[in-house]
Amino acid sequence: MGTSQAKGRLPQGVVRFRGRYRVRMDLDGKTHSLGVYDTLTDAKAALSIARADAARGIFVPPAARRAAHRAEAERQAAESLTLREWSETWLTALEANPDRSRGTIVAYRSVLKNHVVPQLGDVRLVDLTTEMVADHLAALARLPSKRHAGARTNGVAANASIVLRSCINAAVKSRAGGLETFTFPVARKHRRVRPEDEQGDVATAEEVKSFAEAMPAHLRIAVPLAAWCALRMGEVLGLQRRDLEHLDDPSRATLHVRRQWNSQAKSLTPPKAGSVRSIAIPAALLPALVMHLGTFTGSEPTAPVLCGPRGTRVSQSTLDRHWREARDRSGRPGFHFHNLRHTGLSAYAVQGATLAELLHRGGHTDVTVALRYQHATATRDRALTERLNRVIGS
Repeated sequence: MGTSQAKGRLPQGVVRFRGRYRVRMDLDGKTHSLGVYDTLTDAKAALSIARADAARGIFVPPAARRAAHRAEAERQAAESLTLREWSETWLTALEANPDRSRGTIVAYRSVLKNHVVPQLGDVRLVDLTTEMVADHLAALARLPSKRHAGARTNGVAANASIVLRSCINAAVKSRAGGLETFTFPVARKHRRVRPEDEQGDVATAEEVKSFAEAMPAHLRIAVPLAAWCALRMGEVLGLQRRDLEHLDDPSRATLHVRRQWNSQAKSLTPPKAGSVRSIAIPAALLPALVMHLGTFTGSEPTAPVLCGPRGTRVSQSTLDRHWREARDRSGRPGFHFHNLRHTGLSAYAVQGATLAELLHRGGHTDVTVALRYQHATATRDRALTERLNRVIGS
């Protein structure tokens, strides 16, 4: 009975709850909880305010207010996300993706660490602007090239642009930091960093032979392999004895591209996507290749084809250093190791290789890349057409 009397003394909408006062109000067929209060005075005041707001049509349920407060707190927390913090989250996600090359991620991390984060890392994603990014990339482009003294520009700005664009695009896609859209500055037209070779990027067979002869004996085979088997430097360095088969039979001699030495990851990794391939070795290359394997390569199937005096794998920096010295002595100071590959594929195209055959031998997946080698075929076609014209004219 005492309890009933106590309830009778409380206003409608107020009830005792564990020694305190719970307040509810019915509005438009819904019951809204207004909270629990320590004193009856506070409970009555809350109920009175809520009824007055309802009468004026401005009542907002406490649950809705709390949700709005939480949303605002989450928004503020999200918008506090800086480019530094997001870039680390992004890189971590890339590392967890098995389809992503470890070397690519190492390169991305290096670019961000050295050329982006020090200047833009503390900027909130929502505060990042097109002009801010454009100014930063322009500043990077003005830096002198460390690798090529006197070059008109450097490769830093271009690499930073590629990585930063991917990083920001990923943020927009994830709505990270509240970033919903971003207009990346228009990329500058590509400008060659390395000095160009006045004689072009294709060598003659005699020049390739000269390059090889100028190399140290244990590295000499790298030159004809890169040229006549169309290998990238990393693929040459990744070759093992087991990748060379049937060297005693010119009709079956085969080279397998199964891995590459990744200088950024500092380890052997699968070749570039779509680059695993098996190709025929020109018979003219076999005597030198057999001699090299017998003299400089270990007997184990996994022994690196290119190794130093102690049997360890030759580093990319060592091979590149000897290569540059050899090409300089041969009179082609602007000729790059990768141009050996271009030389071989151009010569292959001259023999009448189809586009599919060029794609396979070069380990390309992009048709537009392989098409550049067919300029040699076009030149050959013109020469043959001129011969045909002389026959017709006679």
